[in-house]
Amino acid sequence: MERDWKRLGAALKAAREGRGLNQAAVAEDIGVKRGTMRNIENGDIARVTPTVRAYARAVGWDERSVDEVLAGGAPIEVSSPPGSDARDAAAAESIAMAAPEELPLRIQAALREGPLLDTAVINLPGDEGDDGQMVVIVKGRTGATPEQLKRALLRWEEAEVKLRRGGSADETDRD
Repeated sequence: MERDWKRLGAALKAAREGRGLNQAAVAEDIGVKRGTMRNIENGDIARVTPTVRAYARAVGWDERSVDEVLAGGAPIEVSSPPGSDARDAAAAESIAMAAPEELPLRIQAALREGPLLDTAVINLPGDEGDDGQMVVIVKGRTGATPEQLKRALLRWEEAEVKLRRGGSADETDRD
C-alpha cells in the first residue's frame, strides 16, 4: 500500500488549525523552522521522521496516528490535550521503548527511569539549526515528591531560556 504524504500533511494542518495553533507556535514547540512545517503540511516529505511524530503529538494525536493516516485511516486523538499528564506518560513510555540502541546503556537506562517533565529540541548556539541541534529530555527522580518535581521543572525552565538564547552551559548551572 502506498503512503499518502499529502493526506498526512493536510490532516496535520487541519488538526493544528482545529486546536487554534499557528505554524510558528508548533514549529517553536517542536524545535523546527516554519519551512519544515510547510513541507510537512504540503506532503513534501518521503519518510516518517521524529519531527513528523513530534508534530503529531503537538496536535494531540496518539503515537500510531501518523501510520494510520498514511494508510488511509483516521488519526487517533489522545484523550487528554497536549501537555497533560497522559501525554507526558505516553511520551515517557515512547521514549523508553524507542531508546536507540546506539545510545550508551546508562542513557538508555536513564530514559526508562523517573517521570518525564519536559522535552525540547534546541538549535546549537550561534546556529540556525542547519549544523546541529541538541535534544533535551528532562526527567524527574524516581520517587520524588510533587514539590521536588515542581522545583526541578522550574530549574529546567530557567535553563531552557538560557539554552535557547545561546547561553553557555556554565550559565545554566546553579549552585
